Amino acid sequence: MRTGTSFARDWQLIKVARSLRRHDVAGPLVKKLLADASPGLTERITVIAGRLGEENGTALLAHTEERFDSPTLMEGLLLTWGIPCESTDTDDGSVVIAIGGNGVAAAIQEAFADVRVARPYLAGYARALQADAVLEPGAGGSMTIRFPPRGE
Repeated sequence: MRTGTSFARDWQLIKVARSLRRHDVAGPLVKKLLADASPGLTERITVIAGRLGEENGTALLAHTEERFDSPTLMEGLLLTWGIPCESTDTDDGSVVIAIGGNGVAAAIQEAFADVRVARPYLAGYARALQADAVLEPGAGGSMTIRFPPRGE
């Protein structure tokens, strides 16, 4: 707090800061762009989202331990972002992360503004974590990310 300010003013600023939601200009901007976007613009936006996902995933890898588990890292990120998901080990040694369930559409919209941004971003992120990871889109915003077994 600055010297010379009143306690009441500072308290009011603290209350305002706690009650206001995070100011997000990018989300509404992306929603409006995609609402009226031509197929060409939509494609450009999705390509950029995919590259951004790869860049962010690569940056995360630079800060993780040497022996990390890609599916666990991806599941942790999704849960941290408020996106409901469930991880399952398959018989062939793959790990499948199912993104879906109650509230997935709202969670995707909160984190990414639009599923058309979320899918390429998450696919790029998963590929950065493990090059052979594959995102398979589903209905209503649901998705599946498959991490094949790693050759060790």
